[in-house]
This record gives sequence, C-alpha cells and structure tokens, in this order.
Amino acid sequence: MAQKKYRPGMNCEKTGKYTCYDKNGKEMYADVDVEKGRRFPPSQEEGCYYEEQ
Repeated sequence: MAQKKYRPGMNCEKTGKYTCYDKNGKEMYADVDVEKGRRFPPSQEEGCYYEEQ
C-alpha cells in the first residue's frame, strides 16, 4: 500500500516524523515533527507534499 501524501496546511492525522518532497518526488527536508491535530507547515515550493517516515 502506498504511503498517504499530505499537503501543506492539511490537518495531521497521526503524531510522527514526516519528510517533505517536491512535486518531482525529490526529498526537500526530513525529520519534520508534526503532532496529531496540528497543520503541516507551509512550503515555498508549489506541489510539495509530506509523507510519514
């Protein structure tokens, strides 16, 4: 099963560490801590997304 992708500003469903990827799937930054119920941080890159580590 593929990992769920989260967009910046979406509510986090599960506390954990996430990695941010650009629209081409290239890792931009890792170890982003997000708590359940909080929003994913914004990004300056268009089309980026987060995946749980």
